Amino acid sequence: MRAETYAVVNLAALNLIEAMSAAYYATEADAAARHAFRVREMLRKIATALGHEITEPAEAPGEAQRPAAGTGPLSATRAPALKLVSDRTGDDRTFP
Repeated sequence: MRAETYAVVNLAALNLIEAMSAAYYATEADAAARHAFRVREMLRKIATALGHEITEPAEAPGEAQRPAAGTGPLSATRAPALKLVSDRTGDDRTFP
């Protein structure tokens, strides 16, 4: 791994940990959504640095609609899943 790649991945991983912790302990829905967005962006940055792509998978047919932000407890609102797309065959994975 090149030094530049390592530096980008290392910094993004530290930011990812901080954002995930902040999202976990956030008490307001807006703050939690902001931190969850930062988490997804750091995951994208890490994947891009390692030569992968992350996409938002299409919603499955019949999947229940998510509640609007602020209309339910934070545990009831679910962030969209991310899908890691690789050039290698059979290496596509979906993460909640």
